Amino acid sequence: MASTEDFKGRWALVTGASSGIGAALARELASHGAKLILTARRRDRLEALAQELAAKGTEVRVVVADLNDPAAPQQLYGATAGAGLAVEILVNNAGLGSMARFAPAPSSRK
Repeated sequence: MASTEDFKGRWALVTGASSGIGAALARELASHGAKLILTARRRDRLEALAQELAAKGTEVRVVVADLNDPAAPQQLYGATAGAGLAVEILVNNAGLGSMARFAPAPSSRK
């Protein structure tokens, strides 16, 4: 099992980092010395979190991206590996869903 020391100095990519669980996990990783790449759709919230963490000494990069956009994976790649950053930790927290009544909702099973 990893210890919290294992995060120190490593780049962590946190998707859905603009609020909720993603922001909380970014703060937790930062408190254990990780360097962060924060991504989500809302620039203002990402930048506010980045400023908060940077003020405490964390190295932070922000990539505004909507992971529902087919171009987003290439955008993230360009901002990480394409920029020479080796992402060692992934918190894949972004998600989307649809709303419908449960009973008539289409099943993904075939």
